[in-house]
Amino acid sequence: MDVNFIRYLFIFFSCTIFLVGSLMLCAEAYLPTLITRTFKYGKYAIKIHQPVIAKTEIPKKWFRHFYVFAAPVSTFSLILFFYKYFMNGTIPEIIYWLLDTSLGTSRKALISPECGFLTITLLTIHCWKRFYETHYVNVFSDKKINIVHYITGYLHYIGTILSIMGESHGFIRDSKELSNWHKLTFLQIFCVIIFLLSSLVQLQSNVILANLRKSNNKVVFDGYKVPHGGLFKYLSTPLQFTEILVYLMLSVILWQSNTFHYITFWVVINQVYCAVMTHIWFTETFQNYPKERKILIPYLF
Repeated sequence: MDVNFIRYLFIFFSCTIFLVGSLMLCAEAYLPTLITRTFKYGKYAIKIHQPVIAKTEIPKKWFRHFYVFAAPVSTFSLILFFYKYFMNGTIPEIIYWLLDTSLGTSRKALISPECGFLTITLLTIHCWKRFYETHYVNVFSDKKINIVHYITGYLHYIGTILSIMGESHGFIRDSKELSNWHKLTFLQIFCVIIFLLSSLVQLQSNVILANLRKSNNKVVFDGYKVPHGGLFKYLSTPLQFTEILVYLMLSVILWQSNTFHYITFWVVINQVYCAVMTHIWFTETFQNYPKERKILIPYLF
């Protein structure tokens, strides 16, 4: 079937979060608990019990499962890229079938070998970093998330990897092109630097948040405090800010891609919504919350 399911999936995700997020911010009091409890989780979760939704909720700490899945899968994808580009290997037919099924049989080889390999390398680094954070840094509370968020997390990483591989030279039948690292531009190299710095700042921010619940390296608290230091000096949401930067940098490197930009658009909309909700929660919960902190962009927003 010649349908790009990945594109339509992330258009659906983007439209859903935009619509529901807008209603949450503007008319939450008029929405049924069935909706609000499904979409709001963590520190701003709805405390009103909803028996149907309660049965579909799982521990928030299960977020780490995304990276138990995504880190090995991205690594396997990186090995496939290396095998194809540096060893002139033959891609298994089942990979072609999977990509044709996900992105359509008329998909084009839009991503150059060097950009595809570079991006999948960066994504693999990001997934393993998130694996480390969720297993050895983050201190999760006993809050719940809806299984919808859990499933969406898996679909996000599946779609991200397939969108890169499915439009890269060598992963489309009869597409052949030798990698040429001299084709990388200064802009793309700059994006790599910003990507890595963003990942580092994201790790630093997670360490700051985790330390709020620790004393002498032991967890002694599972509530919420006002974080300080790092980007928290300027923003309520460094995690969302750096996540947006990570995907924007990948999008610039993959500027010739068709499908990947829909994933970046979804990430931006989702992270902006989370940032706004987080900032509102902090300002309403803590009376002495620093007024100079912006929501998402230092000094601006």
